[in-house]
Amino acid sequence: MYRAVFKVIEPYFFRGPGEFDPSARGVYSSAYSLLAPNPSTTAGALATVFGYVDTSMMDWDEAYSAVLKGARIRGPYLRRGSLYHVENRVDEIFLRLDDVQNYSYLRRGQLDEKEKLEEKVREIMYLGFTPGRLTMVGIGLMTRVDMRKIADEERGLIYTVDFIDYLSGIDAKIGPTDIAIEFDIISENMRSGKYVVRLGGEGRTSLLEILEAKDYICKIPEKTNLLYVLSPILYETGSNFIEQLKNEIEGGEVKVCGKIGLLGAGYSEVRRRRKPIYQALLPGSIIVLEKEVKGFKIYEEGIGIGRQLGFGSVIPIEG
Repeated sequence: MYRAVFKVIEPYFFRGPGEFDPSARGVYSSAYSLLAPNPSTTAGALATVFGYVDTSMMDWDEAYSAVLKGARIRGPYLRRGSLYHVENRVDEIFLRLDDVQNYSYLRRGQLDEKEKLEEKVREIMYLGFTPGRLTMVGIGLMTRVDMRKIADEERGLIYTVDFIDYLSGIDAKIGPTDIAIEFDIISENMRSGKYVVRLGGEGRTSLLEILEAKDYICKIPEKTNLLYVLSPILYETGSNFIEQLKNEIEGGEVKVCGKIGLLGAGYSEVRRRRKPIYQALLPGSIIVLEKEVKGFKIYEEGIGIGRQLGFGSVIPIEG
């Protein structure tokens, strides 16, 4: 078992949906960052420290697995000092990891319509962390050529990029070097070490450390019938999402409290084209199962498409 630690050293740009291109958006273009990187972003950064593998004939998720030598990634977790947080993309906030269990119980209670629990949910979210936003304006964006963003300082157009800033709101107890995005890596043989890697868009970098670990970041029960969605769960479009979820988990009837949207898996530099778009159950959603499933099994294996590289990560909740 290993841990991947991306040290935060500057604001980041984790691309949200939509075209960042004058040919699609007009003379003024803008793009905003997601709260946390999608698994394809961090898996791509991890892959750069491994040797070259020809992936030109592989599907996008198979290609990542080949480069990462079958390692399974679980996360992301945002660590600020000694305190871990997890993304809640439904409410646009990071929840404290210690509060995820109570949050999941409350959302399940709302799903059953037994109580009005919004006030208690707000109390938990109040204890969470909302990163700052840093908007930068640039000049020189041109229309894409061969799917690449082209800049021309003399003839280009104005554009803005909305970065996410994990360094905002730090105090004397949390220094700039105490903030990191972390992942559990399930692998028997991975190369440890420290590396400088690109993370996200707009040329941003991070210090990556891969080290051996004895335990997972979150506490995992032996059995569970309640799951917190840690990273987007992906299924093909054009079919019933809940039915696909039910058939895969085999936990009987399934109820979901959260949000299902559309999510692109990113852009392939090798093939010079976008990866497919999927239905996605967003981080912060809650899955309630009729029957119990094994906690370690569902955490380690994940759910849905792209589970090897981190999509479909869930936190099993005790009780």
